[in-house]
Amino acid sequence: DLRAQVRELAARLQVVEDRAAVERLTRAYGYYVDKGQWDQVVDLFAADSSVEIAGRGVYVGKRGVDTLFRQVLGQGHMGLAPGMLFNHLILQDIVDIAPDGRTAHGRWHVFAQVGRYQQFAIWAEGVFSNDYVKEDGVWKFSSMHYYATFYTPYADGWARTAMPNNGPSKEFPPDGPQSVQYDVFPGSYIPPYHYPNPVTGRPWAPAVQKQAA
Repeated sequence: DLRAQVRELAARLQVVEDRAAVERLTRAYGYYVDKGQWDQVVDLFAADSSVEIAGRGVYVGKRGVDTLFRQVLGQGHMGLAPGMLFNHLILQDIVDIAPDGRTAHGRWHVFAQVGRYQQFAIWAEGVFSNDYVKEDGVWKFSSMHYYATFYTPYADGWARTAMPNNGPSKEFPPDGPQSVQYDVFPGSYIPPYHYPNPVTGRPWAPAVQKQAA
């Protein structure tokens, strides 16, 4: 009985440590993105990973990840341009480790401030739905999908002006089209929940997925 209890406690401790590692990975990603450290960002992804940020389409593999972050978002250079602000607050995480301890899924809220001094400033918000894989004892992103909720100019706010979702880059096109078509604010979309209701245990069922503006 004692051996069984020790094994059970060891397994539970491993889940706690794995969840903490996934949370640290995702938070580290946020800090690297804030400062345009694209090489650090790319290192966080598995070799056969994919990434989709808003409506830009799907980029596949480490090469695709590098293209999206360094070329599309970073505009071909490391670090942020002078006067640029690119803050991403990654919050409200729900992370679940798979029973085999090799994969995980996480949902996060993102609140962003993007702008350039005396040129433009916008607010943005959305949801990350990420998959993770444990390779050689190290957790990495296996897929990242950011669903945009809204974009709005700082001067106007979301009560006055709603900006459209991003589209694919013409200069650095994605490996695949946008995987889910959805409306940003003033429309709405609910990215699927990967977890059941914590009180009732009922799995998520999208009774109403889309709401017109």
